[in-house]
Amino acid sequence: MKFSIIGTGFILPSHIQAIRDIGGEIIDIVNDKREEGIWREMIKTTLADCIVVLSPNFLHFDMIKESVKNNKTVLCEKPLVINSEQGELLEKEKNVFTVLQLRYHPLIKEIKENIKSHNEIEMDISVYRDDNYYNSWKGQKEKSGGVLFNLGVHYFDLLIHLFGEPKEVNVSFLDDKTGEGVILGDNYNCKWKVSTDAKRDSQRRVFKINGIDYNFCSKDNLSFENLHKFVYKDLLNGKGVDVKEALKSVKLIEKMYEK
Repeated sequence: MKFSIIGTGFILPSHIQAIRDIGGEIIDIVNDKREEGIWREMIKTTLADCIVVLSPNFLHFDMIKESVKNNKTVLCEKPLVINSEQGELLEKEKNVFTVLQLRYHPLIKEIKENIKSHNEIEMDISVYRDDNYYNSWKGQKEKSGGVLFNLGVHYFDLLIHLFGEPKEVNVSFLDDKTGEGVILGDNYNCKWKVSTDAKRDSQRRVFKINGIDYNFCSKDNLSFENLHKFVYKDLLNGKGVDVKEALKSVKLIEKMYEK
């Protein structure tokens, strides 16, 4: 399979390694910071089978739409979109997938084996981010979607993937750096916190489920965990997290911001 990539940020090396791991070929890498016409022209002219979108969140929809128009498979970094109405315009597309690599984390199998008829969950996703983060597009809600999209979407997706869609959503606190609240489902009660305001030496990405801690990572970011290769392996077989599935967490986060 041949790939063209839009975006040259910190996550690019993980995608390059994953493509190498599956024996894929990279045709183009385009910097999304250059003028719009450059990435549009690349999509129109590339010999790649798949466009990989690694651009800032607010650009995802236009890049996906252009790729689909040119009959390309699309793999887009999370979140697929930051507006569910845009996402719904893509629902009929069969070859659009998003990157939610934590679904492949080794802890997922263990969690599935220990799910009960009712589950008490505490989600604590607290990481350190410096001024460079807040001064970039990631710190601008209109471009990133806000902290719940930029950081939380991985974990809200896991909650839905493992325990089902929520029936009630409550937000007790939400600002540019931190959100807290409770999510209720048919078989779970989840007290959640998502924050970019932790100290560097106390970072955590923990689900506490029925008294057991499942720590997904205590480092600065998730790029080291080498799970992207599993996303690409599924892609080779025409599988992955499609638009309909990705929109579940997008719509959940939208509800949180409406509260």
